[in-house]
Amino acid sequence: MEDFIDKRTLTVYWIVLLAHCFFQYYGLPYRAITKPMLVPVLLYLLLTDKNIGKPAGNLFFYIGLFFAFFGDVFLIIINDTFFLTGMIAFMLMNIFYNISFLQLNKFHLRKSLPVIIITVMLLITGYDLFRLLQDDMGDYKIPVMIYMFTISVMIIAAVNIAGNNQYRKVALNYFIPGAFVFLIENVLVAVNKFHFEGNKDIYLAVMVTYGVAQYFLVKGVSKAYA
Repeated sequence: MEDFIDKRTLTVYWIVLLAHCFFQYYGLPYRAITKPMLVPVLLYLLLTDKNIGKPAGNLFFYIGLFFAFFGDVFLIIINDTFFLTGMIAFMLMNIFYNISFLQLNKFHLRKSLPVIIITVMLLITGYDLFRLLQDDMGDYKIPVMIYMFTISVMIIAAVNIAGNNQYRKVALNYFIPGAFVFLIENVLVAVNKFHFEGNKDIYLAVMVTYGVAQYFLVKGVSKAYA
């Protein structure tokens, strides 16, 4: 019965995501309804857990989803004030996701090679992206740097989960793909905001990657903390 409900819930999730993309592309006001629905629909999958908040990592992920919901709400209207507020909300989401992932596997020096490789890759990517957009960022340079740090740490923590044999399969199937799709989504957001100034085609790619990333991470948490 639970599998039946989960499948129907995911069907609703993808329908809501596609509907939001349609409404946003054509500038319809219904986008203000569909966007805040995404996280609550995914949250329903986790709320079937009878031990909500146990262990602690589960609770931290719930808190991260809570901030993701507010980030979605703030970014319904994309102007400077709401964009910065939404960015802060997603920074907090990254931090709490990171704490949740570290509950599954702490950092260990003897198993740090994949983490070191990913860290170097993220540093190079972040540096190149910052150089590309720095002239367009204006007063956003420091907030963007802080945000880049939080998303990078979250991705590193997701990769680090694979170092725990118990959660390796979940990490490879859900956490790592979700984290890297989130990276793609964030790069698209930055390029669209600071370079293309709100291209609606890129926004569709942003929403699709965001929806896919959240799905992967929620699914991973639901399996890891089952």
